[in-house]
Amino acid sequence: MAEDDAPAREFAEGLRALRERSGLSFGTLSRRLHLSTSTLHRYCSGATLPQEFTPADRLARACGASEEERRRLHRLWLLADARRADTAAKRAPGAAAAATPEPGPEPEPAPAPALPPAPTPLPAPTPPPAPTARRSFPWRLTVGLAALLLAAVLTVDAAGRAEADPAAAEAAPLTWTVRSHLWAFGCGHTYLIDAPPGDVPAPPVAQDARRWSAERGGVHGDAAIVEITLTPEPDGAPVVVEAAHIRVAERREPLPWPAYRMDNGCGGSLTPAAFTVDLDADRPLAHPVPGSDAATGEDFPAPRLPFALDTAEPLLLRFEVRAATGDVDWSVDLDWSSGDRAGTLRVDDAGRPFRTSAATGPLYVHDVLSGEWQPQ
Repeated sequence: MAEDDAPAREFAEGLRALRERSGLSFGTLSRRLHLSTSTLHRYCSGATLPQEFTPADRLARACGASEEERRRLHRLWLLADARRADTAAKRAPGAAAAATPEPGPEPEPAPAPALPPAPTPLPAPTPPPAPTARRSFPWRLTVGLAALLLAAVLTVDAAGRAEADPAAAEAAPLTWTVRSHLWAFGCGHTYLIDAPPGDVPAPPVAQDARRWSAERGGVHGDAAIVEITLTPEPDGAPVVVEAAHIRVAERREPLPWPAYRMDNGCGGSLTPAAFTVDLDADRPLAHPVPGSDAATGEDFPAPRLPFALDTAEPLLLRFEVRAATGDVDWSVDLDWSSGDRAGTLRVDDAGRPFRTSAATGPLYVHDVLSGEWQPQ
């Protein structure tokens, strides 16, 4: 296994050591956790890294892991998941072209007087560099998600060096990652797609949602979940994230496209702490709300800013937005300070605003037995 895979290897070794110490068989754990023995074996052998930390945390709890042991496992999972996401991004179709964009076209010569002048082409945007590894945040229940109960499939949509708002004097000394195709409870989401049901394939697994949606020009319907992970520059001064603001770039009439629900009655007991946003408001605000885990009775305090972070403590912010009356382009502005420096970091979806539209067209759910989309 390569050196870069060390976190994944140590993660599997940690799970394996806990199981062996507990004396519990894979069969016993399978019945307690409602996971197949083969799945548990793959986790402990390192053949598979869990898409979420939640099943690994449940396994650790069942084996009697201490809080410190679970925190260490979560740190290793974050690092291994970052490596997996980086590798997947490099292998994705078009990744090479996205990594090295072609320069903008040369201005054309002045046209003949009888012809209208050609518009000046916009320069191609410079993509952000690859994400840095994420580390643990042992007690960070106030940053939008419980550190030991990460309940969303972590599929990286865009990552790179943060750039300040053009009006700001300095670039933020931060690196960041964005996940913009998270599903509520891991399965609840709606996409608007401009195509009839017969032309839309069955719902994908959550980790393939971004690609599935992009191939069909999908737009988040009614709601979206965005997670932002921030890490200061290596060897840099500590950074304080002072406040989070929602910036609306454009509002339009809601899309009339058909709405396709990814779930069919799924649900869960984990409600992460997050910032909720009403995009229908004239000036949308990010409201911190607490979360809870019905299975354990554990409460997650609402996220609070300002927040100081350093290279050992990343900051994870979760935004749950809703749009009921329009088609909205939006982004997140984060005010930051570091010593005598300060500025505003604009976080968006790989250089484009996030987009969420109210669902006003026909609604469809996928019937598993018939394999077809049925009107709701």
